[in-house]
Parts: sequence; structure tokens; C-alpha cells
Amino acid sequence: MIRNADVYDLKAIVKLESKIFGQTLGYSFLKQELLENEFSRMYVYIVNDKIVAYISYRQIDNNADILNFLVDIPYQGQGIGKALFEHVLLDMKVSGVKSVILEVRTTNEKAIAFYQRYGAEIITIIPNYYKKIDGYLMYMEVK
Repeated sequence: MIRNADVYDLKAIVKLESKIFGQTLGYSFLKQELLENEFSRMYVYIVNDKIVAYISYRQIDNNADILNFLVDIPYQGQGIGKALFEHVLLDMKVSGVKSVILEVRTTNEKAIAFYQRYGAEIITIIPNYYKKIDGYLMYMEVK
């Protein structure tokens, strides 16, 4: 089940970010995004009352920037990420989003291939974007 995230989800989201990425945007940042940033959207994917995936993005005018997107390791490869991402793309389209940018580690081949299936292209390399790991800036149009 996909639903809007709420403040009670944030501890689980922070825990997942730490597990998957080895770092987190942080509880305070996520709380501010969720409660105070009118441009921010956050969704969770629930399986058996447990958050197993989440995505957050900011929309400004007809552009969106994906802040974070993850699926917990035991749930990867089951279509959960696809369902969540397509839900968000539809949400973006309804909201008038025409283009999306996102950043991804240059070493994250699965994520790069995932985004490329949706038409995302690598625009440039961002040196040391993830501490000591370079990031790709990717761009895609919402269709």
C-alpha cells in the first residue's frame, strides 16, 4: 500500500536511510520537509504495517527534484520500487511537473539502470557529492 508519509513514519524512514545509504537526511530535516515545506512531497510503501520503501521530492513550478528514494533490501526486486516510482510520476504529472532531476551515486548501477528505464539521462558528474563518492546528476521528462 502506498500512502503519504506522516510524522510518525520519520523514525522508520531515518532507520531505513541509515541501513541502505549508510547515512541519512536526518530526522529534523525530514520533519521540516514534511511539515513546513509546501513544495515537498513524501510517500511510503507499507507491507504488513511496516515501511519498506519511501520516496521524497520537491516540486517547484513544473520541475521536481527527487531527494531520496529507497527500497529495503529484502523487498528489492519485487516491483515495490517500480510501483512507488510510478505512483509518484503520476502524482507529478497531475501536479504539472514536466521534468525531474535527481542525484545518484556513480557506483549505484541498479539505481542508474532503474532511472534510465524511465528515460532519465546522465547530465554530469558531481565530484564527491556523497562524501568520497561521485554522483551523477540525472534528468528526465515526465510523460
